[in-house]
Amino acid sequence: MDNSDFITQEPNNIQKIAASVLALQTKEGDRISTEERVTRFSKLVAAGGVRTCKDILPALFQLNGQPYSLEDHFPFEDIYRLAMAPAQVWRTGRQVAKTTNMATFGITTCVSIPNFKSLYITPLFEQIRRFSAMYVQPFINNSPVKHYWLDQDSVKSVLHRTFANGSSMLFSFALLDADRIRGISADLNWIDEIQDMNREHLPIIRETMSHSSWELRRETGTPKTLDNVLEGRWNESSQAEWFVPCTHCTTGGHPTINIPAMEFHLEKMIGPWHEGISEKTPAVICHKCSKPINPRHGFWKHRWPERVFDFAGYHIPQIIMPLHYSRPDKWSVILAKREGRGNTPINVFYNEVLGEGYDVASKLVSLTELKKACTSNPNTIEFAQQNLFNYSMRVLAVDWGGGGRGRGRTGVTSISLSLTTVALLGLTHDGRIDVLYGERLLTPHDHLGEAKKIKDLWDRFRPDILAHDYSGAGQLRETFLVQAGVPAGRTMPCQYVRAASSAPCYHVPPTPGHPRSHYRVDKARMLLLTCAYIRLQRLRFFEYDYKNQDDAGLVHDFLALIEENVQTSAVRPIYKVSCAEGSIDDFAQAVAMGCIAIWHRTGVWPNLAELADTALTPEQVEAAGPADPQWADDIGPVPE
Repeated sequence: MDNSDFITQEPNNIQKIAASVLALQTKEGDRISTEERVTRFSKLVAAGGVRTCKDILPALFQLNGQPYSLEDHFPFEDIYRLAMAPAQVWRTGRQVAKTTNMATFGITTCVSIPNFKSLYITPLFEQIRRFSAMYVQPFINNSPVKHYWLDQDSVKSVLHRTFANGSSMLFSFALLDADRIRGISADLNWIDEIQDMNREHLPIIRETMSHSSWELRRETGTPKTLDNVLEGRWNESSQAEWFVPCTHCTTGGHPTINIPAMEFHLEKMIGPWHEGISEKTPAVICHKCSKPINPRHGFWKHRWPERVFDFAGYHIPQIIMPLHYSRPDKWSVILAKREGRGNTPINVFYNEVLGEGYDVASKLVSLTELKKACTSNPNTIEFAQQNLFNYSMRVLAVDWGGGGRGRGRTGVTSISLSLTTVALLGLTHDGRIDVLYGERLLTPHDHLGEAKKIKDLWDRFRPDILAHDYSGAGQLRETFLVQAGVPAGRTMPCQYVRAASSAPCYHVPPTPGHPRSHYRVDKARMLLLTCAYIRLQRLRFFEYDYKNQDDAGLVHDFLALIEENVQTSAVRPIYKVSCAEGSIDDFAQAVAMGCIAIWHRTGVWPNLAELADTALTPEQVEAAGPADPQWADDIGPVPE
C-alpha cells in the first residue's frame, strides 16, 4: 500500500455496545449493583453481542478513587478487543497510560480465562517490580469485585500473583540474559521497554508459549534509535496511525485527514500555546488550515491492513492524548521540550513526546541517510553483469568470515563469528561509487568452497582488483584463490592497523621474514571516510534489503558501526570505530575495503575539507588524517 492509499481510506464501522447494558441505574431509577452489571455484561458476551471489553472496565477497576474507563485513553481500545491479533506492538511516547492499560488488560484476561498464565518481562528488575507493586496490585486491591477473583490460597508476591480460577501473572526481567525465564509456561508474553531488550533473548522468551493454544504476544516501548528491537517489530507490524479528521476544511471532498506520524503531519499538528486550550479548543491543529482539531474524533487506520489479524502495530504520541492536548500547562511543557528547554536533547523530544525513533550521533551513518543512499536497482548477479561497462573501475571486495568481531544473527540462527561477505563496487566517471552486488556466504567452515565461489564471481564480474582482509584466515584463502586462477598481481591483501601515522592505506613491500607484499589499512579511518561518502550520497547501493530482524539483509550492516571516544594516557583521546553489541558489520567492512582500494588505485581521495562541513565532525576529520589530498603520494603500486 502506498501513502495515498494509507491516507484516504475510510474508517470501519464499529458495533456499539448498548449503553443500557452497563448503565448505573435502570429506567425506573433503581441503582444497579456492580455484580448485576458484570452479570449483564457476561450474558451479552455469551450471546455474541460484545466485540470489546472496554465497557466493563469501570465496573472492575478503580483509579484514584474513581471508576477507570477509556474515556480519556481512547486510543487503547484495541487492546481490549475480543477478536484480537495474536501479536501486537505499541510504540508510544511517555505518559500516555501505556502501563495502566498493560495492568488492566492483564488482570481482565486472567480473571476471565481459567488457568490462563501471563508473563510480563522488562529489561530491569526495578521496572518490573514497580509495574507489579504500583499498578497491578492497586488495581486488584481496589477492585469492587476482587472477592470474586481471590481466595485464601491466592499468591500475592511481587513476582507472582494468582487468582481463584487458577490463572496467574508472572513477572520477570531479562536485560543481561533470559536464563531465569527458561522453564516457565505461559499463554501471554508482554514485553515492556522492548527497545532496550537484546533481540537474541526474544526466542527464549517466546519459547515459554510453545505449548500454549493462545500464544499472545504484546510488546510495548518508547522509541530510541531507528534500528533497535522496537523499531524492527514496528516495521513488521500493521503500523496503525491515529487519523484525526478536520471539521473546518476538506481535501478531495472529504474532511482533511491529519496523521500524527513524522513522515506525514506530526510536527505540523503541534499548535501554539494559548490560554484557551481545552477539550473544546484542543492545542492540536490541522496541518492544512491550522485550526483546532480534536483527536477524540480520530480512528485507527492500518498502513498494512493485511497484517491486522496477525501482527497489529499502534503508534501513540503524547499530542493525541487529552491529558496533553486539552491542558495549557501540559501543552507548554511539550513546546518547551521541543525548544530544548531544561536541557532536553532533540532525540529525547522525538522519542518520549512524539513516540518516534531518532538516530543518535554515535552512529557513523543513520538509517535515514542509509535509505537515501539506496536505489531501486536489484541486488542480482545478472543486473550487475549488464551494467559492468558503465564504470571506469571495478573492485571485488571480500571480508573473510571467522574474525569474531561480535555476535550477530543470520536467519534464525545465532552466530558467534562473522561470515564471509562479498561486495562489487564500481567507480563512475564523476567519482561516485556504486555498490552493484553483495552477498553473504553461509558456509563459514568451507574455506575451499568459499574460494571457489569468489573465483566464480571474479570470472563473472571481471574486476580490476580483488581486495580482501589479510588476516591469518585471509592468507590461507588467498592461496586458494590464486590456485583457483585469480592472478596474484591483481589482488590487494589488506592488513588492518590502528592509527596509521601517514595515510589510511599504505604499501608494505615484501621482506625476508614476510615475503608477501600487502597493504596496511587504518580501519577506523577507512570506515569514517566510507560513511562520509554515504552521507554525501557519493556512495550508493542497490535497493534497501531489510525485511525483518531475523533477515536484516546486507545494507543494514552499516548501522552496526558506532564511534567511541576512548580515553587513554595520551593527551588526546583515540577515536575508535567498532561493531555494536548484538550486530554484524561484515558487508560494511567489505564495502569500505572496496572504497579504500578504489581511492588508493586512483590516487584521488575524498576531500576532507569539504566533508567537514557536511559529513564529519572536526574530531573525525582529524582522526581520519591530514586534509591535504596529496597524502596518497607515498602509496605504492598494486604489487605484481
